[in-house]
Amino acid sequence: MLLHSRSLRGQYYGPTGTPMDPRESKPTVSTRRTFIQSAALAVGLPLVAACAPTSPPVPTATPGRPLAATPQATQAAPAPTQAPTPRPNTTPAAASAAKSPLLPTYVSASGGPKPDFASAGVLYEDGFINYPANPNKALPDAPPGLGNAVTSFNVGLYPPPTSLDSNPAWQEVNRQLNADVQFNIVANPGDYPAKLATLMAGGDLPDLLYLQRGLNAAPNLPLFLQNQCADLSPYLSGDAARDYPFLAAIPTFAWQNAGCVATGRLQMVPIERYAPGTALFKNQTIYDQEIGKDYVPKNADDFKRILQQLNRPQENRWATAAYASSASQSLLGTAFHVDFYAAMFGAPNTWGVEADGKLIRSLETEEFKAAVSYVRDLVGLGLFSPNVLNYNINSARADFIAGRWVVYPEGFGNPWNDFWRRGLQQNPPVNFLVIPPFPAQDGGKPTHYLSVGYQATTALKKAAPDRIKELLRIMNWLAAPFGSKEDLLLTAGIQDVDYHMDERGNPVLTDRGNQDANYVPWKYIVQHPQVMYVPDIPDYAKTLYAAEHVLIPAGVSDPTLGYYSAAQSAKGLSINQAFTDGITDVIAGRRPMSDFDQLVKDWQANGGNEIRTEYADAISASR
Repeated sequence: MLLHSRSLRGQYYGPTGTPMDPRESKPTVSTRRTFIQSAALAVGLPLVAACAPTSPPVPTATPGRPLAATPQATQAAPAPTQAPTPRPNTTPAAASAAKSPLLPTYVSASGGPKPDFASAGVLYEDGFINYPANPNKALPDAPPGLGNAVTSFNVGLYPPPTSLDSNPAWQEVNRQLNADVQFNIVANPGDYPAKLATLMAGGDLPDLLYLQRGLNAAPNLPLFLQNQCADLSPYLSGDAARDYPFLAAIPTFAWQNAGCVATGRLQMVPIERYAPGTALFKNQTIYDQEIGKDYVPKNADDFKRILQQLNRPQENRWATAAYASSASQSLLGTAFHVDFYAAMFGAPNTWGVEADGKLIRSLETEEFKAAVSYVRDLVGLGLFSPNVLNYNINSARADFIAGRWVVYPEGFGNPWNDFWRRGLQQNPPVNFLVIPPFPAQDGGKPTHYLSVGYQATTALKKAAPDRIKELLRIMNWLAAPFGSKEDLLLTAGIQDVDYHMDERGNPVLTDRGNQDANYVPWKYIVQHPQVMYVPDIPDYAKTLYAAEHVLIPAGVSDPTLGYYSAAQSAKGLSINQAFTDGITDVIAGRRPMSDFDQLVKDWQANGGNEIRTEYADAISASR
């Protein structure tokens, strides 16, 4: 799994600038790491950055460069796409819940290793070509725990780890923490909602509780947090967070977007992730040869023309594809990635704000309707793989890697490094690179839907102040920065048992490294801010650095992030899924396009209007 975090080389410093005892940190290793896609992992996070870029300028793409001459390119151009005039972008990249004074004061750690590619701002990440040399301890030798047991409820996003009694890495983490950390892991992510509901109803809570969608993880969650979970405000709000410097180094947007402030209290700690969301990827070998290196489509019609040029069903190769997903896994879980195309047409990212200040759901807009019509046309032209309705993420990714199609919307970060690595194992190797966003119409603004900026949150069971402080010290230790010995232990395990160092100083996992370290869900309690570091993919950090500088400037976010809607928690998934199923049939040609408007009305009547009202009231109350 790709770990993104702010990293420091050499001596580590706390928020006050005072040197701290060097702390152990671990490299983020993905050499043999298995990526497990899940709804939770699909959530991308923005990253913190305090430094100006020091790397070379990012090369600019060439919109509308002439296509390479091929027989297909000489076909008559299709009729112009009738797209609505894009609405103003009212939800820019940094938009989210109003900043609460209860949030921790953000203070980035300083004095550590210099990145090869320095973050350019709050939503960007530092990039490292190799693991920082001579990792130091980031924390004092005095352990954070008091010798007590600590229980944590988590979801199984990886295969099961090696059990504690035969896991030297887990034992060493517990020794350094001076705590007996035990996990209750829900092995099947699909069982998580029911298991969480049972836990919440039973009242016998673990010390640490993983909440997959933050404030909207379960119905009535704010009331549950108020009644059964610790108020973290005295310990983490404002400058109090300086007592836990690596929790204070988690970017503010992650706390905001996850809704960590609820019922007038700070109630959760976020697990931050990268900012870019779903991007359009190309098989570089085929695309550059047949379309042109660095060619960026000018508009929706130009993109359709490119897809027609790439489409070769007689050779068992199609232009594009997508995988089926439920509404819990994406903005709208269809088999056709309609959310990606909706961004191209300028629809809002989930929710938008109209000129009069009213909230509008993306599916209610003319831009979204135009995107559905456009994708329906692409399907009707036979440009999607005929297996598109049967693919899941794994089977689709395998066929993309095998060259069964050429361009494909997929997730930035962890998904990208998975299929890219597997592409490099092909003969000949294949690179998969981002095609920059482009608008549906000439003169439009390219739009990219940013991710929510967090993977989940952790709440703490109510306890005496000394116990809460102990748990927060343990979490602060688990958030040790990239490049520290602590993080190296958490990520890679024990040297010469779970990993060895290569000639460039990068940890390479042994056959037991994943099971001993990476599969133990430490990072699903809390983790340092993200970094771009995957040493076994050539130019990984450089390439992602360049991609971020294309995607993030075009980014828009969801203005309802960080707010709670009881109707969304109770009805959101079911009404979204019903709409998803309906437009999947429309796009596939099994229902007429004229059914679209009724599908929207059904969504509104069955809970959508109620959700809108609740979000609007919550936003208004925060001002």
